[in-house]
This record gives sequence, structure tokens and C-alpha cells, in this order.
Amino acid sequence: MFNKTRIRLTTLNAIVFFIILTCFSLIIYTQLRHQLFAKIDVSLAERIEGLNKLPEQNRTLFYTTQGSPMLPGDPDLKTSTKTMIRYQVMDPRIFLILWDDQGGAVPLLPITDGGKDTMARFGDFKSAQTPQTVKINGHVYRTSAVTFSQPMDVSSLNVIGMQAVTTQIDSKSPTRVVSVQAIGNVDSEENMLSNLLRLIAFGVILGGAATVMAGFYLANKALLPIHKAWDKQRQFVDDASHELRTPLSIIHANAELVFRHPDRTILEMSEPIAMVLHESKRMAKLTDQLLTLARTDSNQEELFIKAVPLEPLIREVIQKLGPLAETKQIRLEANASMDLVVRGDPERLHQLLIILLDNSLKNTPENGSIQVSSSKTGSHVTIVVKDTGSGISAEDLPLIFDRFYRGDKARNRRDNSTGLGLAIARWIVDKHSGTISVQSRLGEGTTMTVQLLAER
Repeated sequence: MFNKTRIRLTTLNAIVFFIILTCFSLIIYTQLRHQLFAKIDVSLAERIEGLNKLPEQNRTLFYTTQGSPMLPGDPDLKTSTKTMIRYQVMDPRIFLILWDDQGGAVPLLPITDGGKDTMARFGDFKSAQTPQTVKINGHVYRTSAVTFSQPMDVSSLNVIGMQAVTTQIDSKSPTRVVSVQAIGNVDSEENMLSNLLRLIAFGVILGGAATVMAGFYLANKALLPIHKAWDKQRQFVDDASHELRTPLSIIHANAELVFRHPDRTILEMSEPIAMVLHESKRMAKLTDQLLTLARTDSNQEELFIKAVPLEPLIREVIQKLGPLAETKQIRLEANASMDLVVRGDPERLHQLLIILLDNSLKNTPENGSIQVSSSKTGSHVTIVVKDTGSGISAEDLPLIFDRFYRGDKARNRRDNSTGLGLAIARWIVDKHSGTISVQSRLGEGTTMTVQLLAER
């Protein structure tokens, strides 16, 4: 019955764990990628901003007579009519490209990988003002650009962020710049992120297997108390059905007996009629107890807690059960302090004392005795019910508070016992935040001890 539930719980737990693991891994990857690229983006922005930070004499850049830019180390550089440009590099992986109004490009560091082809492909992103990641010729770059609303003469710009070199360029054709593009190589970051992504994927796969195992373990743990509760509930239903079946059978049999002899008088049929009455009372008691336990299981039974004087309550219970004790020639004595007050529900505490004394009366032989005493210890009031009855065996002692449990089933059935009284008694004590314990030996009697909170 629980296999389908176990599979569903395992699947649900595994899915939840897998989603959490995947989301956590993606968050780590995304945050790391964001932080790495954020540093590159800051460097790109600083490099572009640095164009306006050098003195005026370091600002001029011209084309050569062939119309293409001369770069550091070019063998065709000549010394006549040259202008000096100084620049320094903070990050050697980052370089600038100046885009003029004719679509021409002036790289401020050499582009050796693909030359003009590479610059042309960067041109697709010369207007991208937000940082972009592009892959060109097997390399990964991060690029960002600034477009000027009005074209600017290159002499108004400041070349900064380059390695400390001196560039000499022939001064024939000055150029006007419409945008500046900063580019940084991020191959190392991409390699690191790729390795991390592979590790995360491998970890997620292993984690998926682990989540299934964890889900199965948690499903078994979750089903364990449910399984126990189900077994107890099934046992409870079986016992209740059995207890109800017996009196119903007796009532049915005796009612048929009465109808088979319609000519007999009530006096002649008094025995079967008395049996019907006796078993109907027993069924009414059992039904009432079952209803009480059903309400306790669903937490529908409410208690009305207030200060309850204990001595009047004990005296009232003894007065009710006194005639029964006299009939069995049992001494029923009380030794309760007058000033003891407990916090509780008077009706439930009355029911508790009735159950304890009724049990003692049923199990105490003629000429025996039952003593009820009370005392206060610290913040608790102790109630003790001690009898000189037949006692309880050691193997039965741990089970007496279980529902429908009866040590001597034959005798308890004759005594009209249902096996539910002590289960209800324990529930009452638990709801009052108290404790109940029992001490007993066969042939020597039983002592029931209840501790309840005293009224402050």
C-alpha cells in the first residue's frame, strides 16, 4: 500500500533537491562570471575615460601619407615632421580602436591576429555602448564603445592606458574620431568558466544520483511514523469491531429468544431481557469511549482549564463509588489535603479519578482495600491510588495504557471492561501536562501515581 506513496515521495524529494542543487550551481557560475567580466568592463571604461586625462602636448595622432596608421615598431617610421604620443598600459590585454568619420580604424596597439580582418569584425560592435562578448578567430573578447555626438579631432583626445612608448607618425592627414572602442582579451576567463561549467555539470549529475538516494531515505523516514500510525489505527478498528460484535451478537441472540416465546411473561423472560439491557449498556459505554478517543486523535476535544480544589473532587468520586465498594466489601479510604488546588478541567479530572478507582475496584478481591492520597511537591500535586488487588504481571505492565489491552481478557469481559479506560486516563494526564506511572506485582496490588501542575 505504501510503495506508491514511497515512490512519489522519493521522486518529489529528488526533484526538489535536484532543482536546489542546480539553481545553487547556476547562481555560483553566474555570479563568478559576472564578477570576472565586471572587472574587465571596469578596465574598458577606465581606458576610454583616460583619453581625456593627459596634457595637451601628448594628444596628437596623424595618419601616414599612405592613409593607414603607423604602429609602434613599424620599420617605415621616419623622424621628419613627426609628432610624439605617449601612453601607458595598465592592462596589456586591453587596447583601443579609434573609428573615424570615414569608417577607418586606428588601433592604438598592434593587432597581429588577422590584421584588418580582425578590425573589420570588431567594427560590427563599434556602436555597442554596453559591454559585449564576441568570439573572433578562436579568441574571446570583451568590447565596449563610446560614440561621440559630434565628431572630434583626434588632437582633442588623450591616448592613455598604453605601455610607455613613443609613437612617431607622419603628419599629412589629420582624422576626426566618431567613436572609441575598447577591447579586452578574455580567453583566460572563458577557459576558467568553461572548466567550472564542466565541473558543475559533472557535480550536478553526481548530485542527481545522490538526490535520489537522499529522497528514498527521507521518504522511508517520513513513512515510518505513518506506517506505525496506520498499523495502530488498523489494530484499533479491528479491536473496536471485535468489541462491538460480541455485545451485538448477545443482544441479537437474546432478542430472538424472546420472540420465539411470545406466550411467556416478562418475568419468565427476565434473564434474556436483562442480558440485552446489560450488553446495550456495555455498548453505550464502549461507543462513548470510542468517540472520546476519536476526538482526542483529531484534537477536537477541548479542555476548560481552571483552578480545581482537589479534596472535594476526590470526596465526590468516592461517594459515587462507595456503594460499589461496600457491595464487594472493599474498604475505600481517602487521605487528601484540604488546601491542594490543581490547574485542570474539572470534568476530565473527575473522569480520570473514576477510571483509576473503577480499575482498582474491578481488580481488588473482597475484604481488600483501596487508598486515595494526595500531596504537594514543588510545583506539582501528586495523586496516588493504591489497592491490594491481584496486581499486574511484569510483561503486561508496559502495555496497560494501550487501547483495548486487557491482561486477563476473560475476567475483564465479565467485569464489563472495554480496555479503553487507561488509554483515556493517559490522554487526560497528557493534556494536563502531567505524568502517570504504575507500580505493581502479581498478588500484591497496584499503585497508580499521577502528577499534575499545582495552581500558583
